[in-house]
Amino acid sequence: MFFSCGYVFAQTPKAIEANLLKSFKRIDYWADKGRRDTTGDISLEDSLENANDVFAKKLKEYTVKYPATISQDFSVLKKERLDIFTSADGLLRIYSWETWLGGTMRDFANVFQYNTGKNIQSVYLHSTGDDSKENIPFYSNLYTFKANQKTYYLGIYGCIYSTKDAGTGIKIFDIENGGLNTDVKIIKTASGLHSKIYYDYDFFSVVDIAYGKRPTIYFDGTTESIYVPLVDGNGKVTHKYITYKFTGQYFEKVKP
Repeated sequence: MFFSCGYVFAQTPKAIEANLLKSFKRIDYWADKGRRDTTGDISLEDSLENANDVFAKKLKEYTVKYPATISQDFSVLKKERLDIFTSADGLLRIYSWETWLGGTMRDFANVFQYNTGKNIQSVYLHSTGDDSKENIPFYSNLYTFKANQKTYYLGIYGCIYSTKDAGTGIKIFDIENGGLNTDVKIIKTASGLHSKIYYDYDFFSVVDIAYGKRPTIYFDGTTESIYVPLVDGNGKVTHKYITYKFTGQYFEKVKP
């Protein structure tokens, strides 16, 4: 009887995606209603916030309850603009989406799914909406780097503050002690040890450059280096790069 019940309530990958897709589309539904509204109905924002919360909690629940989701393609959700990035070793995955709760300062949310070696866990990272002014970025890439018998995950992230002002960075994670460490301080600068490198810039300085050719921060596993585009005093992104090379313990700035 117990085996039978377990079988009945188990969901196929297709059913899982269909259920998530239904919730995810509610975000667009309420966002669109808000854009079309001319009455100033504040309940629409509450509905949009709730739609994001429902989707995020469902995604978090499914990614824990069904461990195989960490390698599931989710091709339909990707087409609906849910960005998904998976580490080379398959142990960490980032789900990232726009909540549409922001204005010119755009708002994003993320679910991190990771394999501890014993089980699959997930954490939901989103704006708290309080006075902390915490800004949740979107993720656009995920690199995997192994050194000193440890595996590091380097996530490329971005923030949009207005139509003109934006920012990009790289943040380092690892999985240790049964959890996701979001503050892996192995980047050494003049101000100390950090878990990320970040820069602000004028979006109009790159808007006319094809997306794939824009200067941006990236990691090169061959040279074991992080390359950060140089931004001039006017916020313009140049084609010159600052290099942080892994020296055995830390990423440290080296001469060009």
